[in-house]
Amino acid sequence: MDFKQLFRPGILATHPYIPGKPVEEVQRELGLDDVVKLASNENPEAPLPEVVAAIIDAVRQINRYPDGSCFRLTQALAAHLEVDTDSLLFGNGSNEVIDMLIRALVSPGENVVFSAHSFIVYPLTCRAHFECGRAVPLTADDCHDLPAMAAAVDSDTKLVIVCNPNNPTGTHNSHDEFASFLAAVPGDVIVAVDEAYYEYVDAADYPQTLPMRAEYPNLVILRTFSKIHSLAGLRVGYAVGHADLIAELQKTREPFNVNSLSQAAAIACLEHWDQVAPRAQRNREQRNWLADKLDELGLAVTPSQTNFLLVRCPGNASELTRKLLQKGVIVRPMDAFGLGDGAMRISVGLAAENARCVKALEEILQDE
Repeated sequence: MDFKQLFRPGILATHPYIPGKPVEEVQRELGLDDVVKLASNENPEAPLPEVVAAIIDAVRQINRYPDGSCFRLTQALAAHLEVDTDSLLFGNGSNEVIDMLIRALVSPGENVVFSAHSFIVYPLTCRAHFECGRAVPLTADDCHDLPAMAAAVDSDTKLVIVCNPNNPTGTHNSHDEFASFLAAVPGDVIVAVDEAYYEYVDAADYPQTLPMRAEYPNLVILRTFSKIHSLAGLRVGYAVGHADLIAELQKTREPFNVNSLSQAAAIACLEHWDQVAPRAQRNREQRNWLADKLDELGLAVTPSQTNFLLVRCPGNASELTRKLLQKGVIVRPMDAFGLGDGAMRISVGLAAENARCVKALEEILQDE
């Protein structure tokens, strides 16, 4: 039987999301003992000891279902952000929240506007549901072209997604640019701003979006505990939006979608928020060091507000990443993100990991 005939065209046209290779897989395939992973924008620092202790304590109760309402986490995050509890929605990572938005808002024949060179989950999810994606190219300096995105909105547009700062370029749009964009988008179109890397940003002109909700009730802010808090393996994301919108989105949430360990870990992260700034500073120092070294090697580095760097090389980036893999350094080619054969993304690791990456690149480039 040809099972393909049973599936919707959007599913048939969709390719599964392919993450950066796990360390264990590279070790197994290449017979390497020491492998550095700089491919998935993870925080190379371990979770805080207090967070680990909270996870261990929660393990004792995993015979029970988690709190489906995330009550304690909702109370803690609402107090931290100074928002109402009914304005929060939690997901199994912000990925799930993105999926909820698309599933809940978009009907066949309607569309979603996003950047053509941004988080690859946006087009994948749109394609899997209704072939509803409408992609807009970046500007020449690798930023979201917000005026063009606003112009792409039509009467069938239900949702616009802006990744700020953007993955995989690391660039950001300013407060003035984003405010002008919000003013240009009709009020009945939901604007979701994906701020997964919010805590890493130090640009003075970066928009603080939480206060903007008062003027723009169609604004939804997406954030995550995966990055700065080192919880990528537990998956806790959330949305902040108008209470009426959040109430409707709650209907699409899977039961018990945020597990007990994740909730306990996220609460502990909020209790130790004073550690966020030092973590961001250590990333910033290593990011700047790595960018300088890559520049010395003749590679073009896009200025970043995140924990990764977009790097362009003269030749084929996929070939360069393959050679790095042979030396035990995992980075990510960007061809799947539509950025061309010469682009790759390097996540910022610990000092020794970054030095290992630079040394491997030096050896490869000297041989060419």
